[in-house]
Amino acid sequence: MHVTFVGLGRMGAALASALVDAGIQVAGFDISPEAQERAERQGIRVLEDFADVAHNSDVVLTSLPTVSAARQVVFDLGAQLPEGALVIETSTCSPAFARDAAARLAERGVRFVDCPVSGKPPHTSMLVGGDEGIFGDAAPLVGQLATNVSYLGTIGAGYGVKLLQQYVKYARFLVAAEALSFAEHEGLDIPETVRALSSGTGARPGLATAEEYFLRDVDGIASHAPVATIAKDIELTRTMFLDAGFESPSFSALAEFFLTVDAGDHTGRPYPEAIDLLADFRFTTESHR
Repeated sequence: MHVTFVGLGRMGAALASALVDAGIQVAGFDISPEAQERAERQGIRVLEDFADVAHNSDVVLTSLPTVSAARQVVFDLGAQLPEGALVIETSTCSPAFARDAAARLAERGVRFVDCPVSGKPPHTSMLVGGDEGIFGDAAPLVGQLATNVSYLGTIGAGYGVKLLQQYVKYARFLVAAEALSFAEHEGLDIPETVRALSSGTGARPGLATAEEYFLRDVDGIASHAPVATIAKDIELTRTMFLDAGFESPSFSALAEFFLTVDAGDHTGRPYPEAIDLLADFRFTTESHR
């Protein structure tokens, strides 16, 4: 079985390296010379172009930064891969894209599975838009990449559940950030407030990221994805909700905040730094005390 990764950024390279470490021969492709050089150092054979990928791959895994990039790569590869090939798409995209891609590639006898990931090897989770058995002979590859695999039954369900995960994650973060912003405004002791909230409210998941900002954990802040990535996920989630006729006031508040921040100078900064602007969003009048 010939396995190729397209997209050798942080996540793609980590996944490909996990297979190399398991003794599996892996090829890769990326337009970035830096990514190519890094991949070669990790033992990944770098291919020259899409035609090379199509001619040398039974299984292609893609890990790409944007929906437009995923769409272009998947559709271009789908037109060139041989019948029976499998495309496992690990980015965060929309359920509608998954259904479209699966239908188009099926016309040529190529299988497509939406399989977004979170975490990094060896602690990766995969959300699979299909039932057990959907990977066929490629199932052992998935076993090497993820410690937790959820089979969600239908094409597009992997993306859908990933977007819901992101919604819950960032909503928790925003609530925790609002609480600590209020505490700071009121002159409360921030370290003691963080400890009190952590021990008594069950707010830890969102609080952990917000407290990095308020406790000035520079390394912790820098480890998070940029605002632009969160905005992209929120846009995808909003489209998914609109397509389903679903309205959520809490999601609307989350979307308003992150999309407004993304439109400004913070778009490329780690998302906890969005708290820089939170007071302007929430403190609309002077204190009445």
